[in-house]
Order: sequence, then C-alpha cells, then structure tokens
Amino acid sequence: MKKPLLALVLLIAGFLPLSCSNAIPDYSVDEAFALMNEAITTWLEADSFVLDYHGVYEATNYVNDETMTVKMKRTGSDGLLATVSMTIEENDTSYQTVNQYEAGYVYTIRTENDTVENIKQAYARVEYETLYRSFLKRTFQASDVRSVQILVDSEQCTVTFELAASVIEQTLFISNVMERVTFATVAVTFSHRGPTLLSLSVEYNAYINSTLGTETYEVVFSKLNRYVVIPTLSASEKATYTEQTDDGA
Repeated sequence: MKKPLLALVLLIAGFLPLSCSNAIPDYSVDEAFALMNEAITTWLEADSFVLDYHGVYEATNYVNDETMTVKMKRTGSDGLLATVSMTIEENDTSYQTVNQYEAGYVYTIRTENDTVENIKQAYARVEYETLYRSFLKRTFQASDVRSVQILVDSEQCTVTFELAASVIEQTLFISNVMERVTFATVAVTFSHRGPTLLSLSVEYNAYINSTLGTETYEVVFSKLNRYVVIPTLSASEKATYTEQTDDGA
C-alpha cells in the first residue's frame, strides 16, 4: 500500500507548481505600473532584440502605412549589427527598403515599382540605434498619465492610460513632419515572468501641414536579450552599393 500512496503524493505534488503558475496575480494599479516600467527598463537596456512595428497615419486625402521588422544585436557598442526591412504605402505609392548596419555604414536596398537602388551611407552608430529604438524611449512617469487601468490574466498584464501631450515626443515615436500632437492613448502589455515587455499600442491625433490626422502604431517585442541571427554582408555584396553623402551626391 505504501508504493501506491507514495505515487499519489508525487502526482499531487507534480501538479502543484502548474496550478500555482496559472494563478492570476492580484496586482494593485500602482504595482502593475511599477512592473510595467521594470519591463520597459529591460527593453531599454537590451543588448539584442527583434521587434515588429506597424504604424498608420490617416488624414483627409492622405494615408501613410508602414510595416517594419527590426533586428539588432550588440547594441551600445561599435560592434552593432542590425537589419531593418520596411514596406511603406503612401496614398497610391508603395515601396520597400531593406537596410543593414555594419561598422559605421548603412547599406540600403530600395525598391519602388521596377526600380531597385543600392546605396551605402556613413551613419553614426548612436544615431542609427536611437532611430530604430524610438518607438518607446523611456519609462512612463505617474505624474504624466491619467485614467490608468489594468487587465490581468495568468500569463500577462496590460496597463492602459492617457499620456500628456507635453511628454509624448520625449517618450514615444513622433514623425519629424508632425507639427503638433494631442494626448496619447497607450497600452503596454508585459508577461509576469521577468517581467518581460510583449507589446506597445499607441494612438494620438497629430497635425501635418495644419491638417489634423490620427497616428496609430503597435510594436510587438518578439525577442529581448536572446540570440538574434543577422548575417553579415560579404565583400562582393558590399561592392554592389554606391556610396552616398549627406547631400545626396
């Protein structure tokens, strides 16, 4: 009788961690907000990552739709290696670009209609990295937000809130052609483990050429501080690019 009893005890013990892991954490709003910022800090300090971005700006007679995948590793160092693939649809015009960053140069393939252009350009590492990390630049300050709500399940937590217009540019992505923005509605999702940043959703109104439109974008963080594969360009591949200076020559 002892062996069957022991087996039963082990079976029950084996299920205990699973049942505990499926429990829904009882966060307060302040606790969830703090954990969200902890997850964001991990993202800001990540030395490798993969993210997918989709953004749309829509106004009267104008729509700009961008889809992007960004891969980086060895961030914060001169050994930065990165690749960005992007598709842009601007009203009736569509084009694609793929760029790779290596040793102080951006190598870009741009395709529009049947035209393909290969160019390379010297680019400071800090500026390149900052550009493609601009979707979320810093943690959120409680004094800058209002209407904070949380939604929690057994795997993740989503914090939603309104962000003051005065701090949007310091915190989130704003195109340099936008003249003025209103407050933003933000949703940040993170997993309990870590905590680890999973996604960011943003919406705000913005003016371009004095015309009001709406900017929305979502970022999915699929890898943070994990192994990222980015093949380097060969010498023969680099030879197909024409160097371009800042003045376009």
